[in-house]
Amino acid sequence: MTTPAEDSIEIRRWAFRMTPQCEETDDGWRASYPGADWSVSAQSEEEARQKFADEVARRRNAGEQPKGFEAAIYREHLRRPIPGVYAMDSKLYRYLVREVTGYDWDALQPIFEESERRRALGQSYTKEDYLASTDRQIDHEG
Repeated sequence: MTTPAEDSIEIRRWAFRMTPQCEETDDGWRASYPGADWSVSAQSEEEARQKFADEVARRRNAGEQPKGFEAAIYREHLRRPIPGVYAMDSKLYRYLVREVTGYDWDALQPIFEESERRRALGQSYTKEDYLASTDRQIDHEG
């Protein structure tokens, strides 16, 4: 078991992304963040995703934190993967945001997914790993 200080250090090593999860229910669709104590429901997946985005915006505009529970979920994710939660080496994330993608979540998502894939295999995916894999892709294309 780790101490709160150790947990804090471990979490700072990572950049996280949490994406809403949609699931079909008996009477429609439900959308929620992993581990959240709130969700929205609708008749279609598209409508549930839209209602979810609207609810996140409403909560933010009301001064609430729609993901106020996230630190606990992130710690749990590092121990046992949770669908919809992604962790990436924080130095790689900072490099990508500053030098490559900006805050383009569509461009960042595949890199978060690759980071998770490698993390599940016990492999690293640092800035250096990313640059090496990018160099190999360029070499193969050229």
